[in-house]
Amino acid sequence: QRITLSDHIKDDIEYKNSFDGKEIVDKIALITQTSDRKLALRIGKALSEQRFFHDVSYETQLIDSSIYIYEFTSRNFYSSQPNGSDSWSENESQEGFEHDTSNFPNGIITELTHCYVPTCWDIRPCYSPTCPKRLQVLSLYNQQVISWVLFCEHFLFQIKYIENEEEGMLVQKPSSPTSFLHNDLWADNVDQETYFSLPKTERKRQENLYELIYTEKDYVQSLDYLLNMWIRPLTERPIIPASRKESFVRKVFGNVEDIYRINSRLLHALQLRQSQQAVVHRIGDILLEYVIEFEPYISYGSKQYEAKFALENERYINPNFDAFVTTTERHPSSLKLELNGYLTKPTTRLGRYTLLLNEILKHTPPDHPDLEDLPKAVTIIKRFLSRVNAETGKAKNRFDLERIHYNLSFKYKADEMNLDLLDKSRSIIKQGTLKKSPQIDSVEYQVILFDHYLIIAKLKISNGTERYIIQRRVKLLHVYLPDTAISQNKRSSTLALLSPTAPGTHIRASIDIGSQLNSANSTSINGNKTIHYPIAFQHLGRNTLKQYILYTTSHATRKPWVEKIREQQEEKNKKSPIFELFPVIPEHTFKESNRINHFITFNGGQQYLLATDDGVYVGHHNDRHTDTTPHKVLLLEKVTQIQAIEGTGTLLVLADKTLWEYPLDVVNGKPETQPSGRFVQSNAPFFYTGICLKKMMVCVPKISTLRSVITVFEAVKRSEGGNNTTSITKTTTSRRSSHMLDRLLSIRTLAQPSDDLHLKKLKDTYVPCEAYAVELSASMMLITSSRGMIMIDMRTDQPQQLLNPGDRNLAFILEREREVSSSLHLRQPIRHIAIFRTPRNHYFMCYDEYAFYIDSKGNRLFTKFLIEWEGAPESFAFCYPFVLAFDSSFIEVRNVVTGAIEQIIRGKHMRCLNNGHKTELSLIFGSKIDSMNENYQSIFEIRLVAEPFITVGVEPSTLN
Repeated sequence: QRITLSDHIKDDIEYKNSFDGKEIVDKIALITQTSDRKLALRIGKALSEQRFFHDVSYETQLIDSSIYIYEFTSRNFYSSQPNGSDSWSENESQEGFEHDTSNFPNGIITELTHCYVPTCWDIRPCYSPTCPKRLQVLSLYNQQVISWVLFCEHFLFQIKYIENEEEGMLVQKPSSPTSFLHNDLWADNVDQETYFSLPKTERKRQENLYELIYTEKDYVQSLDYLLNMWIRPLTERPIIPASRKESFVRKVFGNVEDIYRINSRLLHALQLRQSQQAVVHRIGDILLEYVIEFEPYISYGSKQYEAKFALENERYINPNFDAFVTTTERHPSSLKLELNGYLTKPTTRLGRYTLLLNEILKHTPPDHPDLEDLPKAVTIIKRFLSRVNAETGKAKNRFDLERIHYNLSFKYKADEMNLDLLDKSRSIIKQGTLKKSPQIDSVEYQVILFDHYLIIAKLKISNGTERYIIQRRVKLLHVYLPDTAISQNKRSSTLALLSPTAPGTHIRASIDIGSQLNSANSTSINGNKTIHYPIAFQHLGRNTLKQYILYTTSHATRKPWVEKIREQQEEKNKKSPIFELFPVIPEHTFKESNRINHFITFNGGQQYLLATDDGVYVGHHNDRHTDTTPHKVLLLEKVTQIQAIEGTGTLLVLADKTLWEYPLDVVNGKPETQPSGRFVQSNAPFFYTGICLKKMMVCVPKISTLRSVITVFEAVKRSEGGNNTTSITKTTTSRRSSHMLDRLLSIRTLAQPSDDLHLKKLKDTYVPCEAYAVELSASMMLITSSRGMIMIDMRTDQPQQLLNPGDRNLAFILEREREVSSSLHLRQPIRHIAIFRTPRNHYFMCYDEYAFYIDSKGNRLFTKFLIEWEGAPESFAFCYPFVLAFDSSFIEVRNVVTGAIEQIIRGKHMRCLNNGHKTELSLIFGSKIDSMNENYQSIFEIRLVAEPFITVGVEPSTLN
């Protein structure tokens, strides 16, 4: 069983990773399977006496109440593993793992044991006077007697209280101890005449004032104890090596001397006011004078977490200091309170002021000057408390980040990266222990949720220092929690990566995890029905199908993890987006079975054409048109690509790997009246149109694994009366007059012979490898192939590699291309390569794993810049200074200057239909599965909605 740690507020001070008294008693009662809460309380007190946990202010023992807050004592529970292994294996078990139990409390609770007499088998007690059965009967009897005595005592006290009140005498009711140094009351220090001359409300007010002063005296004495019994000996004696003595004293004790000076003066002023007269009239003016000087409390409180860590670490590595601590804590002046109890007193005292002053205010009569001064003092103190809590949280976060940063390593070299934990904006959202499998003796892992990554690590102790061996890292932006129900009949090792199709495993992935929180998952192990609470982490990028499943021990433990991850994801989504998705067609238009393959605009962007598996569609794409519903104009199967060449009034359609030419005016027709297309070429996986050598060219490849032939056509405009042709240059192509288009669309052309094409063959280009994509520049043809990107000079037909083979800075990509081109086929071919030109005349290369810069000669630029994609992008789009990488699960938006991830756009089956590169209008279109109804597809346009911040003169670099 595990108790759930959470944040609690006591006296306006926030205590992290704490629990209340009722929670620990509940948990002990559950472990011991008893309904006797007093027995559970006694066990809890025994654990507390052995310093297993303690009151956050070190003032009380365990009390069965939700008012009192406790925390576990800082200690290291070390675990060792055979041969120093830190492996993350499916077959890993707890055999060979032994916890160092010397730090755990141990003992025997005799009330929970059986009788040692062999013949004691009956339900009745045996002859032994210590037989547990006899003790149970006696305990039950004593409880009844004690309950009756307490009732009678309370009843008699009430009667006596009423009688004495009528006679003007005071009977002081027992109160909870507020100080372990003073137990006297204000009433014991004034004469009877003065006491009875005051009204009842004023008596209570004087008691509150007296409590404030004597607790302040206790507090100042505690600070004096720190100075004389700890700081001075540590400074003067060689207990700690001189090299770290000053640093240690500063870390552990901070500016306690400054606090001592302030509160000594405050105590002196209070005692002086108290000595002037038995009945203190006013106290608010003194407090207002001194509380404004409480600034040192902020610095002290913010370093308290680091102080505890430094103290424990020094005790571990320094036997002399450990002996000194033990001896000093046993000194009578310590009042049996450990050092940590004194170190927390300044922060707890600051919170106690508000309680004491509010009690004084309750009994302050109207028109009293303290009614104006005390609320001001309380307000000032609360401001300091707020700053203490804020600075403590920041300091703890910063200290933990530094500690993890300097003590982490990666199990797998491929995972090594700079987590950037020292960045000022970095924070730890949640940290805790999760199990590898549901078994009780399962391996435990430290899971740390940062604001940008979630890491799963194994904790090791080396020379008193915690070291984190990172087993897995998952990008926070890509984490979601599927609803997971696992049924296995054997011992499970679920940290192994599970596939949704693995035997005996059923995983339903859903971004909505609400249903998961409402019911626990059941797991049947060795025939015993038990309840387990798994959390499944899935990286929505490379290796998308792999899941990491860890287990919590209860629903209450799992819920905070789920909530924190969701909150962090929502927080990321709330940030002002750079790009937004805008729907292009009405929803629920195309079912998933009718795949959308390509999307283009024409007529100055006012209309669009869609290529789908069942034909070609046309529709309006303009804000002036409210109806954007597409309608079918060509009935063809497996249309994968379309292109409108408006200069020649031609529509090119690639259907089932056959390229056809249609007159552009078919967009005004219906499938029933569609003309016959003019055949261009068969066995064409794709085609490309673009401007090269000032000509509109169409490139149509025929490919095989060993050879690719790319036929180059020129788009020409044929005259109506003959075969005279006119070349379409870049100038005429760029003329997009709606009047000319209307004239073209008015001419209906029926089937024409294939020799009357609006395409004139120029030449064939050969490459001795398989071509995956083609692109044209001003004078070059760029071919993406299994050997990388090849350039063909369109004037000389001379080929050359785009990347310079002699550039050592490109070895990481050139070696991969050589491996692919070899006969061994050691690597998968690089099918997705894109190149974009930046405003600074650099070239930005996008591969399926990396992105980097090159110059016009193919040499790498900015060697400190390299993007490693989180996903497995299949296509790219460019909108300076951003690049968009399309993975099937998300679109990754990166800054091409810093390489940082600026935005993640999630979706299912995300695809780029048109990246807007080298088109008249740079519009980016894509498709995905409809989030509201997965039976349909939706088409969207990606628009830049945030004004990009472009740095001038800064060299691109991904190094911090």
